[in-house]
Amino acid sequence: MTFLNSVTNAITHVGDFITGATSDKSGLLTALNEVLGPVPRPDRPSKLEKRAQAMGMISTIRRWQSAPHSPPATEAEVRGFFLQEELDWFSEQTGLSDLATMKMIRKMLPQCVRLRAIHDPSLFPQPPTNRV
Repeated sequence: MTFLNSVTNAITHVGDFITGATSDKSGLLTALNEVLGPVPRPDRPSKLEKRAQAMGMISTIRRWQSAPHSPPATEAEVRGFFLQEELDWFSEQTGLSDLATMKMIRKMLPQCVRLRAIHDPSLFPQPPTNRV
């Protein structure tokens, strides 16, 4: 790692700590759900399940779905399940640094997968309805 990269990473860590970025879930759950698409059903798996199946990692998804308190996903799992463009989009949507975004996705992805699996619509943000 070059000196400039080390300094940049250190500044990013300090900035994320000061702003509380790594504990700020603002918008990330909504962004995750947007990328993952509709809540999965037995006859219609989510985008994440399809990617996990293709990568031979469906057991990871099933473990998250069945466990109420899963440990965070690994960075390798996150990078396997999401394209770099999607990770960049998460950062843009939330205003978080790349480091903070990765840290939050690692924490939230297993929880999000679990919540989506139990099909409780009250647990997910619903778009406002325009009633006249």
